[in-house]
Amino acid sequence: MNHLQNLKSRILLSGRFLQPSIISQAKRFRKKQTPCDVCYYPLDKKPCFNIKDVTVEHGNQCHAKLIRSFLFTNYWTREPSVVGLWMCLDCPYLEILTDKYAHTGDRLLAFEFIHRTKEKKLVGVSVANKTFPWMIDEYEEWAHYTVCKAERHRMYFIAHCLKSPNLFRKYNVNYLYDIEVLGTASEVAGQGVATLLLQAALDHAEELRHPLAHVISVNHYASKICEKCGMKREWSMDYSDFIDDAGQKVFFPRRPHLNVSVYTKHFDPALGGKEPCRPLPV
Repeated sequence: MNHLQNLKSRILLSGRFLQPSIISQAKRFRKKQTPCDVCYYPLDKKPCFNIKDVTVEHGNQCHAKLIRSFLFTNYWTREPSVVGLWMCLDCPYLEILTDKYAHTGDRLLAFEFIHRTKEKKLVGVSVANKTFPWMIDEYEEWAHYTVCKAERHRMYFIAHCLKSPNLFRKYNVNYLYDIEVLGTASEVAGQGVATLLLQAALDHAEELRHPLAHVISVNHYASKICEKCGMKREWSMDYSDFIDDAGQKVFFPRRPHLNVSVYTKHFDPALGGKEPCRPLPV
């Protein structure tokens, strides 16, 4: 009883006796304020990200495993023409495409320099390949003999996006410089990495005298990036308009990715490439 009464008396004491002990305990476990605490970034964005720390490099065979891991982690899981078909990540079709993008084509990699660890982290990948007119028939032929519905629908979908605008005849070109992959890591999405990659790919296409750069924009954000880089929209289609042989709707993408568009940028080979920047005189 004496212990209980002592406890009650301590609780009933005035706040001026308990306040200093509470404040001392709070100060003891209080977290020190860091620069990141005053940066008001959304929760899904990477805090204190600086686009000036990102550099774009050309990929080679040494980066094949790195590109492969990035595609399965950040690209395929968010790509609307894959997610909208409920295509599983272990299907053979994605395996073939990943090997193709990891080992062939013009690969541009965006690396972020981490000042704390002095390391470089891959935050974006862009892959471009030449697309010829005969590839449309090849896509449709592969789709005809494919058993999996999701793989077959995506093959027909890519063939339809290449055939409907008829860019080969419109611009009188033998091939398209198709930027097939344009993906960034989820923590840096919407912070300019994809724009930096696409602009580097367009500059690379102009430098190599490719007549027509081509992007099949399968999501809403890629369309904004293409327009920001000065590309022209040639053709557009709602996902709900793409149906199979039975007249059934195929794609079920999430908002706001409700349509697909084709963007191009034409380079006149007669004008030649850009003159490289000369160093400033000392």
